[in-house]
Amino acid sequence: MNLIYFLDLIDEIKEIKSKSDLRQVILDFRNNISENEVISMSREIFKKFLSINKIKDSSKFMLYCDFRNEVATKEIIQILLESGKEVYLPVTIKKEKKLLPKRIFSLEDLVSGTYGILEPHPDAPSINPSFLDVIVVPGSVFDINGYRTGYGGGYYDRFLENLNAIKVGVCFDFQLTDDVLPEKHDKKMDFIITEKQILTLS
Repeated sequence: MNLIYFLDLIDEIKEIKSKSDLRQVILDFRNNISENEVISMSREIFKKFLSINKIKDSSKFMLYCDFRNEVATKEIIQILLESGKEVYLPVTIKKEKKLLPKRIFSLEDLVSGTYGILEPHPDAPSINPSFLDVIVVPGSVFDINGYRTGYGGGYYDRFLENLNAIKVGVCFDFQLTDDVLPEKHDKKMDFIITEKQILTLS
């Protein structure tokens, strides 16, 4: 990771006054890190993820399929499947701005879906979201209080409404800031995990 560019990022974040500007600056930086860096940092994140006993002992997991340098999830999906866990990924219903959790039994079950992101086949088995134990949540920026900024669609905020599952935000450490300027509808994470740290927030 380019240290000078990273220091410039920190300086730029200090000047940001709006959520949309914060999102754009962080995503621009994330888009410029290498594939090797993404994979290496993602492995560290999910090592920490599996070190949390109440996560490791859970049985029904919802994750996402990474896109555009998000924290990479294919390896942890494979690990969970091989461990006999139930793994669900969201199918995106764009017109209704909804996420439907659908079960996969293999990474080969994934097909190109909304926005070109891999997701389960629409006919895959579904689950009532209230039965999920752990939900791994992507985002553009997270803060030290447990709040996140997504990508502007509000899909996860609606999905997480009134769910008791353990909510785990995963991001690279440079995506973690002091304050994402949360709004009333923003949902707080129970954990935020980066390659450097675990924040326990509940």
